[in-house]
Amino acid sequence: MRFLALSLVVAAGCTDKPADTGSASDDTGTDGGNADVFSEIINVTETATGDYSCYAGYGTWTEHTADSSCVEKVPMSGRIEDFESGDGVSAATIEVFDEDTVTTEAQSSATSDDDGNFDGLEGYTCQPWTYKAYTNPDLDETKVTIQAHEAYGHGTAIDADFNSVSSDTYAVIPALLGISVDPDGGIVAGTAFDCDGEADENKIEGAQVIVRDADGNYPEEQEIRYFVNDFPNRDQPTTSADGLWLAVNVPPGRVTVELWAVTDDSGEPQIVGETELDIFPDSINISNIFTGFGDGVRLPESCLSACDAGGSDTGA
Repeated sequence: MRFLALSLVVAAGCTDKPADTGSASDDTGTDGGNADVFSEIINVTETATGDYSCYAGYGTWTEHTADSSCVEKVPMSGRIEDFESGDGVSAATIEVFDEDTVTTEAQSSATSDDDGNFDGLEGYTCQPWTYKAYTNPDLDETKVTIQAHEAYGHGTAIDADFNSVSSDTYAVIPALLGISVDPDGGIVAGTAFDCDGEADENKIEGAQVIVRDADGNYPEEQEIRYFVNDFPNRDQPTTSADGLWLAVNVPPGRVTVELWAVTDDSGEPQIVGETELDIFPDSINISNIFTGFGDGVRLPESCLSACDAGGSDTGA
């Protein structure tokens, strides 16, 4: 799963989460400016592109559970790449966390060679997991990059590309977008997809995102941006055809990123998907959002029915 995301600032204020209908019109606070603050971030009125047939209403989320025959820990190899240039990142450490969140100890780890290649890891097929990539912190060449909800189809091995964000990119992109980065906060980014899965033609154009903390509030520190043609654009008000979004200065801790879109002629945006993940300070935290899903975990279709023993190698 390639990460290409990051982009629109809108100052948010702490405001209560909308009612369970997931409709923007449910946010009716007027004292203290709750509705006004929310509308600064979620204000789309044009119908978004994409298939929303799987969306049954806020909170009625699809949950993927793999057939037990498909879940298997297999050898894993791959390449750690700079997300912007695609060049291999040498001497980078990659750690794999089976529980799909960064804990105190990784279940497996490896270091890349001069071309960014590595082997000797293990990862699960048909079960989400998280990886963390970083280089020597004393050299300040890269920022800690964490990607949640990695999911690969059943096979005998995993061979894939993994992302690393350079310190230069970490500094330059927010500057291009007119954002001052707080090192006590984190960056969270990803791509918005419709009901049909994770392919270029399923990226949503015309949606917006907002981050909600564990207490159900929208942190006022967050800044939201979007890309155009995979390049940051401070004037883009919604996701473009590349589906990429970015939230900067997100307070550390467990958060939910909401995906809002107008899906009919009403002009009223709805929460059509969410992803949950843990944010760490001074780091890039990556998770895509899939329409109809509330946790950011969408397994390959091949994982949802019985799998044959063995199988072919699987990659991103």
